[in-house]
Amino acid sequence: MAVQQQQQQRRARTGRMLAVLAASAGVFGTAFSQLPSNSKTSPPSARRQFLTAATAGMVGAAAAGDAGAAELFAPMPTGTGVTNNPKFQMKMPDTEALLKEKQGNFLGRITWLKGVCVETDPEGKTAKGVSDYVIVFDADAPCGEGKAFIHAAGPGKFEPMTAAAGPLVHRYTAETFDETSYVASYSSKVGQCADLPKGGADPLSWEIASRARGGKC
Repeated sequence: MAVQQQQQQRRARTGRMLAVLAASAGVFGTAFSQLPSNSKTSPPSARRQFLTAATAGMVGAAAAGDAGAAELFAPMPTGTGVTNNPKFQMKMPDTEALLKEKQGNFLGRITWLKGVCVETDPEGKTAKGVSDYVIVFDADAPCGEGKAFIHAAGPGKFEPMTAAAGPLVHRYTAETFDETSYVASYSSKVGQCADLPKGGADPLSWEIASRARGGKC
């Protein structure tokens, strides 16, 4: 009810302002109509009457206009309006949900993930940019001593990173190997536990936290 009353008061003040402007226009119209058509040959008294009427109209309109403007642009009373309305709840956008809607669970190229930590739902996250010389693995997966879960070996399949078991936050690693044949030997092991790859170089790592299990970055 308070908001509706404020809106009605604003409309009333706006109406008064428009009325003042209309009155001002009427004053000038009347003054001009009283001025003889040939102002150059009209007597000085006629011109003085016109200027007097116009000046009086301007003063009156200005006074009324100032009063109307003061009403129209007066600050809102404290405790009113959206920002001070305790019943109004502004919903902030869920940026993570928006990103997921746009790109799903795809994180982009693995080179973008260096040092990054991402929280995931049970469906996990995937990436791309794995060359013929790269193996991506998870040594934090519960695969046993000296073993790791293989997520990618070369540019083929990329098994989603879920951090579904073991630590709540897993560290994933991508390493480069000299022999493509060595990488190819792991392509059949993607999606399962295998011996921890050895002899890799240029390690690139990032973290995935299992939100469903309480993991946080």
